[in-house]
Amino acid sequence: MITPFGGDGRIDGKALASEAVFLKTCGVHGVVVAGSMGEGAGMSPDEVGMAVRTVVEAVGGSIPVLAGIIADTSLEAARLGNSARAAGASGLQVPPPNFVASTDVRVLSAYYRSITESVGLPLIIYNVIPWAQLAIESLHQLVSDIPGITGVKQSGRNMHALSALLAFFRGKLRVYSAIDDLMFPSFVLGADGTISGTACVFPAETVRMREAVEAGDFITARNIHDRLAPVWRTIDYADFPSRAKYAITLTGRPAGQPRLPFRWPDGEAAQSIEGALRRGDLLASAATVAVSEHAECD
Repeated sequence: MITPFGGDGRIDGKALASEAVFLKTCGVHGVVVAGSMGEGAGMSPDEVGMAVRTVVEAVGGSIPVLAGIIADTSLEAARLGNSARAAGASGLQVPPPNFVASTDVRVLSAYYRSITESVGLPLIIYNVIPWAQLAIESLHQLVSDIPGITGVKQSGRNMHALSALLAFFRGKLRVYSAIDDLMFPSFVLGADGTISGTACVFPAETVRMREAVEAGDFITARNIHDRLAPVWRTIDYADFPSRAKYAITLTGRPAGQPRLPFRWPDGEAAQSIEGALRRGDLLASAATVAVSEHAECD
């Protein structure tokens, strides 16, 4: 989920709680706080704890709340994870070390083991870094060696890797898709779920798509896909959290502001997002005016 910020760069707790309640009412089965969509990179342990605590209280224990742990060292990851645990997180979502990305199984084993042993919460590996994708063999070794690893979230725009993961780990490990413009085929292939930007921006529609696939109603699911995927393609750039917040605001719900130094998209970027939403019949009335006024206040 997103993290709404105020103009001063601080977390807007009231808006964060409101978004958590909205997601719950849309039927999601859990949320990740302070992940990549939540601008978790750079958050302090206190901020991660505050965000997790706010969301846990907002959903009242009705759905699990996981914390994204985006760190560069084992020590930093442990500090973030322990703050999340103390705030009530039920699990962690952890990519490999962020700045110096490594595919060395010895490095990653030491990293993930130190987190699970220090924090004591189950962990989902976030396989997100395109130039450091973990292969099946590496993931199998990590999962075999570290009982605290309970799932993998496949991202990095790699549908082939998702298909291979599902074929190898089905029934042994939960596999989630974060290939945002390919949610429909991910569900058809049998992904256990999605933890994704698409679900963040369009939670109710993504839940309906998943339910339609499970019911064998592929026409309905594909129609939802045809509306959502073009919007994501206008969001999927380096400043994707800002673009996602812009899209959310255009759908009619508040999203706070991007955290500085990032800003609202403008010009062609803003127009492409608005156009895709309009074509998918996802644009709220008067939303453009509200966003424009919000951006001017920034």
